[in-house]
Amino acid sequence: MSQEHDIAETGRQTSQIWLTAALLYFGAAVAVIHLTSNGRSIATIWPANAILVALLLADARPRWRTVLSAGFVANIAANLLLRGTLAGPILYGLANLIEVAVAVWLLRRAFGTDNPLRSTGAVLRFILIAGVLAPVTSGTLGSLTALLVFGEPLWTAFATWVASDGLGLLVFTPFLYAAFRGEFVTWFMGRAWPQRLEAIALLAMAGVVAWFIFFGTSRPLLFAIFPPLMLITFRVGRLGTEAAVMLVAVIGGAATMQGRGPVVLIAPDTATHVQAFQVVLATILMTCLPVAAEVTARADLTAALAAHDREMTASALTDPLTGILNRGGFESEARMLLSRTSSTPLSLLAVDFDHFKQINDRWGHHAGDLALRHVATLLRSHTRVQDIVGRSGGDEFMILLPNTALDVAREVGERIRAGVHVSPLSVDDKSVAFISLSIGAATSHPGERYEDLARRADRALYDAKERGRNTLCAST
Repeated sequence: MSQEHDIAETGRQTSQIWLTAALLYFGAAVAVIHLTSNGRSIATIWPANAILVALLLADARPRWRTVLSAGFVANIAANLLLRGTLAGPILYGLANLIEVAVAVWLLRRAFGTDNPLRSTGAVLRFILIAGVLAPVTSGTLGSLTALLVFGEPLWTAFATWVASDGLGLLVFTPFLYAAFRGEFVTWFMGRAWPQRLEAIALLAMAGVVAWFIFFGTSRPLLFAIFPPLMLITFRVGRLGTEAAVMLVAVIGGAATMQGRGPVVLIAPDTATHVQAFQVVLATILMTCLPVAAEVTARADLTAALAAHDREMTASALTDPLTGILNRGGFESEARMLLSRTSSTPLSLLAVDFDHFKQINDRWGHHAGDLALRHVATLLRSHTRVQDIVGRSGGDEFMILLPNTALDVAREVGERIRAGVHVSPLSVDDKSVAFISLSIGAATSHPGERYEDLARRADRALYDAKERGRNTLCAST
């Protein structure tokens, strides 16, 4: 029954992926052909293939047949709807499938499951694969189709195809790849509201600036798009850059094909407008993506160094055997708490492992290590969240009890002593070691130094040993 359920679930997921890929591809293809093509020419920018590439890259086990067949059917449907022929859509569809397959195969070989924009070198490889190799591979069939079916000039069609498909992959693949992997949601949920609002405001500003440059003025103000893009890159990071570049591409492409914006000032014919906009978009990509990758790489390096520093600091302050604070770490915490809580009582328990040498002599040092770890675990389990446990050396431990008077400290110490005494250590399958502790308790006086408090707790511990061990004594 479980196997049948798994098969049904796999079939359902496959159907959902096919339908998602087909609908997204069809919608993107119809929109682009309608906005950037005259019905016969190749579109100015082709983002539809980026949908398939991103879906295949984001999937740990790519469903090649499902995704490619969905794209092929959607491509034929979109071209048939807007171009009115069958031969052209079929050939265009085959060319696009070749491009998607080549792009995904090369990108997976180059990056595996890593993000292709993680460093400047990776960005350059991504640009080579998605912007040159994949569209050049498919451009031959695509340009021949444009020539034979629609009568477009071969070399013009080839150049337009390579630029259109290359820009489509470069602009939209990073954004869609991150979206399909849930990176935008993860980033958004992992930030505080001020950061979220800042990112939204910066993207909105980039959209407003892009709209003004392409729709709101006839002046050549293309340079004005770079400040908001760079600001987004440095403040939001790679994901913000991907979203902003895609936003500029959509707004600029729509304006250019409507004969509006700064690039229409270059020449009166539409073909030159298209080429000029492709150059503009390529310049934005070549500027922003490497910078975003470098910023991301430096941020990752900074985070890695910070994590390493924290790890090294924790290692320097932690006892490697028991995992609790070592002497230095414990004393540092104690001094800090004493300086902050001079007006409230703070108690210290000095704990000694009774007859620890007998365990080493009878079962060996390995059993001694087990016993120390066992006691450290019990000390943490019988103390409160705010209490601090440390190993001062050998078989001696210290426990700091913040905001705790001496009578409460005695109760905590007795609970610890009794709990350890009834929790023997299983040395091996046949041997059990019963453990007892001697404990000395002391409570801080106003203005007292840690060294003086520790000396009084040690004196109380000595008294507990003198009384026969497995007991607690307090220093007043």
